[in-house]
Amino acid sequence: MRITLRSFARFREIFGEEQTIETTSAATPKTVLSALCEEKGCKDTLFAADGTFHPHITVILNGRRLSAEEIEETSLADNDALVVYPPVSGG
Repeated sequence: MRITLRSFARFREIFGEEQTIETTSAATPKTVLSALCEEKGCKDTLFAADGTFHPHITVILNGRRLSAEEIEETSLADNDALVVYPPVSGG
């Protein structure tokens, strides 16, 4: 199964702007991002010490923002598009 990951701001520096990822049919946004963080050495950027996803990170799946629960539980499908944004701040 293939999904597309797009990253913005500092996540672009870590993951690249866009990449296609081959994964299993049991993949969730959390398992995909966790595997990428293991590979890139950036686990603490997206995940807390207890393994939960940092709530201030925005994850969008096929144009819809996911809650922290959905990041962990939503099953990905072939050709899904996953987008990761860092926290937005400023005025």
